[in-house]
Amino acid sequence: MNGSRRARRRILHTSDLHLVSPGDKPSRSLTSLVDLAIRAEVDLLVFAGDLFDHNRVDDELVIFAASQLRRVPVNAVILPGNHDCLMSDSVYEREILWQDCANVRVLRDPEGERLDFPYLGISLWGKPIMSYDDDVLPLAGAPQPPQNGHWNIAVAHGFYASGESPSFRSYHITEQEIVTSGYDYIALGHIASFRCVCEEPVKAYYSGAPTISGTVSIVELSEETGVQVTPYSLSDYGM
Repeated sequence: MNGSRRARRRILHTSDLHLVSPGDKPSRSLTSLVDLAIRAEVDLLVFAGDLFDHNRVDDELVIFAASQLRRVPVNAVILPGNHDCLMSDSVYEREILWQDCANVRVLRDPEGERLDFPYLGISLWGKPIMSYDDDVLPLAGAPQPPQNGHWNIAVAHGFYASGESPSFRSYHITEQEIVTSGYDYIALGHIASFRCVCEEPVKAYYSGAPTISGTVSIVELSEETGVQVTPYSLSDYGM
């Protein structure tokens, strides 16, 4: 970070909506979290994987999701997860359905990519899941954040593994990867409940799956108070 002070910012972090069809509970959750994002005046909306339940959903559902995200007057960043992975038949490759969503950014580089939002003073890195194979390591190869004076955020979809030898072979995110990452906040997805997995030196949280936990997370980024993460119940916004 350079010597200038970073502006206060607010992010809505969510994951695992698992949209299946218009009008179902996940779709109502999406509408409610968009309402919350607007009311809370967030600066950025981050989906940490599995916005859709699978890549075979009907176009009608993709059109609905795109119409909801267009309501948000800020950028929405989507990380493809293990259910809506970025294969050739991905929902995110139906370009004609997303063409009017100038505010939606989908992370696409299989090696991971960084999105810079200079007007916000935020940089975000994430690595999309590209296939249904079981050899995915969501934070492996994450670069150290740039020294650009921004708030630096990473987003990853997988299981947090606190031990040295995870019992599962894929999607694991290690404690070492988090604590040595250098990021200000890591937005996690794949676990259904709101959960903090690291407080220092890097804050890393699961937001919870809105249709199961009923929550999303609002992340306050402030030089004065640090990074503060608060779960918000969607029941207050129509759910």
